[in-house]
Amino acid sequence: MTSEHDHYYRWLDRLNLFGVTRTDFNRQREELSKQFGSPASVNDTVWRILNSLVVKYAQDHYRLEHIYREMAALISQEGKDPTQYLEQAEKIRLGANQDEDTLPGRIFLAHDELAYVRKLRKQGKLREALDFLMKGIPSPAVLDEIRKTYSAMAKISKKEGDWATVVQYLEAYEDLVQEHRAHCIRMVNQAPPEHTATDKKLLEESKKKLLSK
Repeated sequence: MTSEHDHYYRWLDRLNLFGVTRTDFNRQREELSKQFGSPASVNDTVWRILNSLVVKYAQDHYRLEHIYREMAALISQEGKDPTQYLEQAEKIRLGANQDEDTLPGRIFLAHDELAYVRKLRKQGKLREALDFLMKGIPSPAVLDEIRKTYSAMAKISKKEGDWATVVQYLEAYEDLVQEHRAHCIRMVNQAPPEHTATDKKLLEESKKKLLSK
């Protein structure tokens, strides 16, 4: 588990990209602590700084996009849905790169957002994890998290003896692989991950169960 000390220095490094120094951070934290009447957390201080940076860099599309992505990262780390900040970042990015080949309405999911998805999956919030992932630009990393989520959902359906739903979930992922294979190869020269051998076997077993009825 990351200590508060490590968390503090990690955010100092990230904010340094926007010209925020350790002195700036500590001053903001002191001011916020006075306002709260108790010591302000690292996250509270980061949020205050990011909001001030939105105003400061309102006309700088490159920095503004990344400020919103840092907001999304912070929200993700707190276990909250970062969609609105990712959508804002994507809107700014597309406004500055109107000729870019992309998928309309999709958002870029980075390391912090995928960590948020893994946390949801660990908590058993599989549908919530899947719905969030479906908003993402389908990179191999995003599709791999979708694969893991469908796999977890299929295993629950297997325990319930619901073979039709097992097939539905596992085939849904296969459909996504076919749909986005060309996009993944074009963007990062990597095909989406296939089902594991275990899930391939489960899909075959489930189809046989349905045929035997």
